Amino acid sequence: MRKLFVLAGMLMGMVSTTTAQGLDEKYAADLLPVGTKAPDLVDPTHKVHPIDDFRGRCVVLDFFASWCGDCRKDMPEMKRLYAQYDIQGVEFIGVTFDTVADVLQEYMDKEQLPWRVIGELEKMKDSKMAKDYHIQWIPTMYLLDTEGRVLLATVEIEKLKAKLAELKKANKLVAPELAGQDHAPYYPGGTTALMKFLSTHIKYPADAERCGVEGRVMVTFYVEPDGKVSDVKVAKTDLKNRLSDKKFDKYSDIDKFAMREKGEGQLKEEALRVVSMMADWKPAQRRGKPARVKYSLPVTFRLK
Repeated sequence: MRKLFVLAGMLMGMVSTTTAQGLDEKYAADLLPVGTKAPDLVDPTHKVHPIDDFRGRCVVLDFFASWCGDCRKDMPEMKRLYAQYDIQGVEFIGVTFDTVADVLQEYMDKEQLPWRVIGELEKMKDSKMAKDYHIQWIPTMYLLDTEGRVLLATVEIEKLKAKLAELKKANKLVAPELAGQDHAPYYPGGTTALMKFLSTHIKYPADAERCGVEGRVMVTFYVEPDGKVSDVKVAKTDLKNRLSDKKFDKYSDIDKFAMREKGEGQLKEEALRVVSMMADWKPAQRRGKPARVKYSLPVTFRLK
């Protein structure tokens, strides 16, 4: 866990120095250099998990621990990177320095970590993987190329994010022979067909129309391995209304509140109804096999 000890009277100067210097210069100077063949991973039974098992795919190694505050801080961004790049073939692996299996499992369940996690259940100072990868601070992140060599070693997740984007642009997230094996789910006929389906089947609810309620309802759902849609939910809304128009002056604030709530509720229900009746999608492919993937879809209601 990164620690910065400063005297109160020198706080501003030290912060400025750290910012100018960069976290990697301070905490990542001794990490494995770019081009190094990445060492294999080890579990609590001392079983070796070869890095070559992931040959052909870029690999993100996230060295962390459940007790590490900086690791917890980076976790939401790591989840976002996983959601973006896992479906494109990148392998994400958490390497933990937790020493108690139950504590680790509780943390993984709470955070709903979707990637595999491996560790020796040893303190960082006693860990073989910490020694092999020259880990002195956490979180530390390695990005490996498709041959298992170090592309990036950093303690700054923004650098990992930038490097992944660079590799995506260059079509280097997976080896050429694996290209196309992994992809997100898609609606038959593509986006044009999906928008046509929505516009054809949405029926504007009467009360919502009368009160001028319009805007966007963000719906989430899972596309199952067989292409069917499941677990359809409203994630959030961005709605407005016209209840401030003069024609509604005769209503009390309480009545207007009830009208707004009813109108917004109708739009949510209609969005759920239409999304639930969609035809089967083409499922996502992960590692060459159909996979269950969460999808977000904005449903827009506009009054003429």
